Order: sequence, then structure tokens, then C-alpha cells
Amino acid sequence: MSEPCPPLRQTLARIEELCTAYGFDRGEVLDTARLGHDTGVPEEDVRSLLDGREVDERDPDARVRQRVVFLYSSRGGAGGERFDVREIAAAIGATPTWTRKLVTGEAKPSIVAGHALARFYGVATAFLTDPPADALNRELQPVLFDLELRADPERKLRDLGIVHVNARGSGWTRDQFTEMTRWVANIAKDLQRVADTVAMMEPEENR
Repeated sequence: MSEPCPPLRQTLARIEELCTAYGFDRGEVLDTARLGHDTGVPEEDVRSLLDGREVDERDPDARVRQRVVFLYSSRGGAGGERFDVREIAAAIGATPTWTRKLVTGEAKPSIVAGHALARFYGVATAFLTDPPADALNRELQPVLFDLELRADPERKLRDLGIVHVNARGSGWTRDQFTEMTRWVANIAKDLQRVADTVAMMEPEENR
């Protein structure tokens, strides 16, 4: 199964360390508007969490409703317009009437509808349910990975299990080597996703 994320404070400490050591722009790396959009967490809460402060927790039901409304209002089709309610309804197997209540916060999705809605919008299912700190921490993992990759692509490649690495002797530029490492990482993620899916299909007594 996939390894759990380190605590948010540990993730932030590592990001701060890399920004300081390699001169990465902290404001660009920890862009509160982008992180708010990508997590569904209000930007002021993102700013508080980045500063090490706690934020008020919503009731879980209210959080799910708020995230659904946020998805509907912030993500649209190719032209940027909101998706038609009938299109969303068809994707999640619901009636347009109920779906309209869903995207306006009057109704809460079932587990099945929540999975379908997340798939329709191309977000993780946890997007709808994660508390703010967990949502931010989840979104910061690829940010941290990218920083570590830019800082030391050879080390990151070794972390992925490729031990015999010699970037200098390869004739590649640093950018080329970085992209190759990113490619290997994407393959590793896809393999882990397959492994997780297979594990969930196994009988419980075999896990």
C-alpha cells in the first residue's frame, strides 16, 4: 500500500529547508491562492496552516457540502463555464433535480456519488472529505517532491530504487536528467496505484 504522508509540520519544515538551501521562492512555492484552489480550503485557512496555526474545523457534513459547491463554482469546461447540471447528473448517475441541490449545497453526496463526482472533476476522492490540514498536506506532497527533484535529481532517482546513477557521465544536461527522474517517478506512482488496486481486490483474509 502507499506510504502515509508525513505530518504537515514535517512537510512544511522540509519545504522551508529546501527553499533556504537552494534559493527557491517561498511565495511561489507556497502560493496560497493556488493551494486554496487545489484543495478547496479557504485561502485564509491555508495561510494560517502555512504559518503553523490551527484553523476551525467544519462539521464533516458541512465540509463535504462546501467542497462540492466549491468544485462546481471553481472548475468548468474548456471555455471556463460551469459544467451543465445535466452533464454532471449523467456522470454521477443521478437526476438533474437532485444534482442541482447537490451543487448548491442543499444535498450531500452518498459515498458512490462522491466517488463519481470526484472522478468527473479529476480530483482525489479525499478532496471532498479531508480536514483542512490533511487536504493541504496532501497537496504539498507533489510540491515537496518537485523541490527535492530540482535540488538533487540524482538523489531522488536513488530514492526511487535506481542505485547506479552517474548524471555527469551520461552526457545529459541537468534539465534532461531531472525530466528523466520525473518520468521514472510517474511510472513508480502508476505501479503503486495498480498495486493498491490489486490489494483491495484480494480477499480480506489474504491481506
